[in-house]
Formats: sequence, structure tokens, C-alpha cells
Amino acid sequence: MHQAVSNPSPTTITQQYASWFDERIGQFIKQHKGRFDSVSTFKKRNGLLITLSFDHSRRNQRHEGSASIDILKAKSELDTFTDLYNYLCRQLIGRNYHRPWFDPLRPLAIGCLDMNGSRYWRSIGALENPHIHSIWIFTDQVREGFQKLIADKERFLAFKERFSLREMDIQALDHDHRNLTGEGRATSYMAKFIGHNNSELLVGDDFRVLPTSKDASG
Repeated sequence: MHQAVSNPSPTTITQQYASWFDERIGQFIKQHKGRFDSVSTFKKRNGLLITLSFDHSRRNQRHEGSASIDILKAKSELDTFTDLYNYLCRQLIGRNYHRPWFDPLRPLAIGCLDMNGSRYWRSIGALENPHIHSIWIFTDQVREGFQKLIADKERFLAFKERFSLREMDIQALDHDHRNLTGEGRATSYMAKFIGHNNSELLVGDDFRVLPTSKDASG
């Protein structure tokens, strides 16, 4: 007689991902903070919650304009997130940013796909307006360079146009609020679509953690 196997709920899955993201952030900070620095002060100084909203009509035009036999599929929003990360690293660190000796300078970036209304879903709803919630933890050495880029209106506008961004909402990660179950509220909010998507897998790729372990190993 087969035993019934209960699948974890979307809430449980979201909690598990949020907890893992929290651990990854904590590991990164411990590896990069100074001897007399604390995890919380490093996070407040170098952490940002960044939401990327896309100009989807422009993205579609770009995909249509670049169609060729060499392109197997259009880039997803998370592919663009990876391109954006690499571009920022090149701007802030230099053209050889991917070399192993620059590992201590590269930021941690965790990006999660989301859809409109996902916080109210009981089960997965309409996949409308895909966007990305992300947490970035910069290193002390490159934080100022990023601040200068977004403060320069002309450079920032060109940056958004390059990646077909409609909005780029940037907020300081200056608190460490937790859920009753212990996960960070910011990471839980970021991971809420993953919990729903896990049960039906309507989207094959719903988060990225950068740099990847392969990147970090050179």
C-alpha cells in the first residue's frame, strides 16, 4: 500500500529559499568584513534591495531585431540580470573582473523572478509583468563606484536603456527584520514567487545567485 506523500506548501518552500539566501548573505559578509566589523554594520553599509522592472515592449523589439540562427532563444529576465551584473563588475572593477584575483572585490547579487500580485496568490496566478527583486551586498572597495554611477543621471539613464529597464528601485538594506519563523523579511519577500512556481514549474528559471561557484573558482 502506497503512503501518501504531502508536498511542501508554497509558504514552506519560500521559507526554505529565504533561509538559504540568508545563509549565503551571512557567509559572504563574514568572508569580506573587517576584523573589527560586525555582520549587521557591514550589511547596513553595503547592502541594497534593488527591484528591476523591465520595458517589455522594448525587450521584445530587441529580441525580434536580433533574431538569427545563432540565437536559440530570447534572453529571460534573469539572463538580463546576469548580463547586468557582469556589466557592473566590468565598470566597477575592470575588464578582468572575472579573474580569480578579483574575487574579493565582486559583489554578491541574489535575484529572484516575481510576477504582479504574487503576494496574494493561494496558488500560482497569471504570469503578468515579470520583474526581479534582488539583494546586493557590495564590497567596501566597489560600493562608492556604484553610488557614483547611479548618482550620475546621464550614466544611469544610459545604463537603464542598455538593459531595457523601466524602473530600478534602489533601497538601503538598513534593517534586519525577521519573520516569526526566523527568515529575513527581505529574502522572504524576494523568494515569494519561487514557492508558488515550485509546485507547477511554469517558469524553468526563477532565481540566480552571482557570482556562481564556477565564476568564483575562475
